[in-house]
Amino acid sequence: MKTILNDLHLYELVLLFLGIFLFLILSAGLLYYIIKKEEIKKLLLFFPIPILMIGYPSVKEVTISSDKIAFSKYQEEYILNPNDTVTKQKLEELTVKLEERAHTPEDIIQISKAKLLLGNTTEAIEYADKAIEIEKERSASVDETSTEDSEDGDNTSAQSPKVTNQAIQLKQLAQIQNIESQSMDTAALKARIKNVKVDDELISTKNIVKRKTLEKIQKQ
Repeated sequence: MKTILNDLHLYELVLLFLGIFLFLILSAGLLYYIIKKEEIKKLLLFFPIPILMIGYPSVKEVTISSDKIAFSKYQEEYILNPNDTVTKQKLEELTVKLEERAHTPEDIIQISKAKLLLGNTTEAIEYADKAIEIEKERSASVDETSTEDSEDGDNTSAQSPKVTNQAIQLKQLAQIQNIESQSMDTAALKARIKNVKVDDELISTKNIVKRKTLEKIQKQ
């Protein structure tokens, strides 16, 4: 249920819950008709309506899950071969398709990463900032809840969430990839990139940024 709440739009959730509600009402009515031994054919005609209302969001959720798997696949393939235009096109299409449904910090980080890989540095930074903001709100909510449990003696040291660290790292890489001036030579650029420490999941992304930025600087 949590995944559905994260991935589906509001109207799809409304449709889902209304479908469930209508199905329960019809089921109760069907039971009543059976007990009273009344004609149930007319009532049965209404059952396809809630089934369709429930089925549409369910099918949509399956489609989204499939798109997410393909999205991760094409990200990895593009990192291995950035010159593959077909993979790049597929990644662009899936990024556009999934970005409107990215609500959790984890999903937003993946969109930011894809934007960076595709060279859309401004949008990469915007999504990284969005992930940081949502993570702050989520952490604040968790802290308020955990404060009530502090009397149990469970003191967990405050650490920057992993998603926030990766968002900051993506922003740093995007800022480097934004470099347009010839004032920075190759050695200085390599040093700057080297100083950006990233999580293991972003090492390949860092290498792509390094390669693309060096190529751009050398062409200027």
